[in-house]
Parts: sequence; structure tokens; C-alpha cells
Amino acid sequence: MQGSERSKILIVGGSGYLGTYMVKASIGMGHPTYVYARPITPFTSPSRIESRREIQSLGATLLQGELDEQDKLVVAIKQVDIVISTLAVPQVLEQLKIIDAIKVAGNIKVCTLSSSLTARC
Repeated sequence: MQGSERSKILIVGGSGYLGTYMVKASIGMGHPTYVYARPITPFTSPSRIESRREIQSLGATLLQGELDEQDKLVVAIKQVDIVISTLAVPQVLEQLKIIDAIKVAGNIKVCTLSSSLTARC
């Protein structure tokens, strides 16, 4: 990247355990950082709510939605240059929904998935 231009990064699952570290690293490197996370419900743990407050206080933009909501996911992806998924192992197959949304959005060249795979999208 030339000059001070930074990639805009979307971290799917960015309010979870691994995701929080990724968000902090992204912001620490000066990247505009977006987090796609499930909406808060009465069943959301207090620690997850606190994690969201923390990442927002650091400057991350929180975008709420489910992986099944492709329209919301596509809108989020169209705002960024890079997509990183930090979904937990039980949700590995759910990442196919992220790949589908990336294909619809059409602007992402590389995405990193939590299963340690990197896909050219």
C-alpha cells in the first residue's frame, strides 16, 4: 500500500475470544476495523457484551448480523478490503456462507478463514 493508506478489515466473529485479539492487532496496526457479530440477545453473556464495548472503545465499527443474513453480510463486506473469519471450530462449515457473500460482493481478493485456510475469493 502506498503512503498512509491502510486496508479496511472486516473480522467475522470479532467479539469472540480469538476475534478480540485480531481486532486489537488490526487497530494497533492502524487499519480501519469492522466487526461482524451476532446481535445481542437476552442470552448473550456479560463477557461478550463487555468485549463488544471494549472493541468499540478502541475504534472498531460493530456491524450486527447472523451468517444466514446474506444481505447484511454482503453490505458489510462491500465496505472493506480484507475479510478475516475467527469463527470457532464447530462453525467451520458456516464459513461457506462468508465465501458466498464475498463472491456476491465482488470486491475481496483474499479472505482468511479460522480453519487456517486462505482462499482466493
